[in-house]
Amino acid sequence: MLWNSPSEWREAQFSLDYHLHLYAGRGWDLKALADAVSQKIIALDPVMDALCAQTCPGCKDPCCGRPTVRYDFRDLLFLHLNGRGLPLGQLETGYGRACSCLGENGCGVDRLLRPFMCTWYLCPGQAALLRNEVWRGYDLPERLREIQKDRKELEKRFVALVGHY
Repeated sequence: MLWNSPSEWREAQFSLDYHLHLYAGRGWDLKALADAVSQKIIALDPVMDALCAQTCPGCKDPCCGRPTVRYDFRDLLFLHLNGRGLPLGQLETGYGRACSCLGENGCGVDRLLRPFMCTWYLCPGQAALLRNEVWRGYDLPERLREIQKDRKELEKRFVALVGHY
């Protein structure tokens, strides 16, 4: 589901909110897992910012300039549990069009509120930097895989919860 129209977006938000409130406190600690994911993403922020500062300003073909980026179900579930606010709608992107959140100084959206694909994607320049001696002690790809695994577990627990009752 892409939730492109405002009515589809509102319906998706209402449905998630309804189910999270309906099943709150029934032994499924979704909030704790979402908080753990938040902390892992926050810990990545300085590293991701440093990588972007070294690669993005001089890039002739920036990733954010040609994305097809969407919030997926895991993003929405995480955002609802995160409690930091919800986007007003699906991102306005399309093949060959710049992301609507791209500004002069990079992304205008807090990393916790972005679709996760905006964090896990590493361009070839960033991947090359990570092979550099300065970055070797920080296993960014492994940390990103941990977050992906936790997000998948969050979805699995939510589906089990809703399917159980």
